[in-house]
Amino acid sequence: MRRTADIWMAVVLVFLLGLAGCNFGGEDGPLSLEEAVQAGVQATLTKEAWLTGVEEARMTAIAADGVSPGSGQQEEEAPLTTATPTLRPTVQPSLTPTLKPAVAHVQFPGGIKEKVDTYVKDRDSSEYAADGITYGDDYRNNVLERPFTSEVMVYQGGLDIIRVNLKVGPTWTYAIIYLADNLPTTGTMKYGLELDLDENGRGDYLIQASLPTSLEWNVDNVQVYEDKDEDVGGKSPMRNDPPDETLNGYETLVFDSGEGADPDLAWVRRNPDELNSLQIAFKTELVGDTGYMWSAWSDDSYQALDLWDYHDHFSIESAGSPYPGSPYYPIKRVFSFDSTCRSYYGFKPKGNEPGLCGSK
Repeated sequence: MRRTADIWMAVVLVFLLGLAGCNFGGEDGPLSLEEAVQAGVQATLTKEAWLTGVEEARMTAIAADGVSPGSGQQEEEAPLTTATPTLRPTVQPSLTPTLKPAVAHVQFPGGIKEKVDTYVKDRDSSEYAADGITYGDDYRNNVLERPFTSEVMVYQGGLDIIRVNLKVGPTWTYAIIYLADNLPTTGTMKYGLELDLDENGRGDYLIQASLPTSLEWNVDNVQVYEDKDEDVGGKSPMRNDPPDETLNGYETLVFDSGEGADPDLAWVRRNPDELNSLQIAFKTELVGDTGYMWSAWSDDSYQALDLWDYHDHFSIESAGSPYPGSPYYPIKRVFSFDSTCRSYYGFKPKGNEPGLCGSK
């Protein structure tokens, strides 16, 4: 069947030359035979023209060799196959994914220009950070000064809270958190507030925000949790108890990145005026007007709401200590965390409220 293949190749060549328009001339002179063939192929390189032309050429070759299609006669060589040109695939429209509708915000926080109503100060651990130690940690009373990594005691100034201001307005309450170092540009840390509405040492609401990346107010990665079963603090609120695995901490998610009964409940941004600060805003109506106690915290460790308070889940022996003379030094299982004592707003404290700054 060699003659069939020869005829086939000849017919294909003639066909291609014919498609080239029999014009072998170009701007630089006559084209070679190979160039003419390429020109013919290029001029007709569509799937339909190619397949139609090649099939006609193949049928001509078969007919010339005396083999009719469908006659059942077998060729001695493998049958000739038709090459399909590589074409750019047609892009099919994909299904539109089911997305949650964009949150329609009604109220937005503004600037913070008035003087603050209340504040807390916290230990600046940068002073002795090079030595891998700090002071101000009061583990038994739930004031944790641990902006260090576990065991090796690497200082984390972006976690080290030194002051927090609180400004309360009719619509918005603003917390301005100041750190020992500039706010990191990237990271996994979280910052937040704990609110004790009945001044009994048990936090009722916890507001947290991931490290903000924008100078504009936004609700991304901002959550508000509530402890409805009132087990935060264990048996002795603000005092550390033996580890109790039955405590579930803040178990109820009230707001998450704009989702909740009030899509405007809590916001965060980098402080546009201070590189070492971030601002959290929440609706004043969340806590009402009867007064409350509050504290601030930062966390780049467990970030586990079911482990609040940490000192009720880890003994001092396993938690470790940042004090150089302590038998529990260095920091171990409770690490990369900083929290303040509690200040107050809207009432006059008696002085014995659990966690109140200056009291024991």
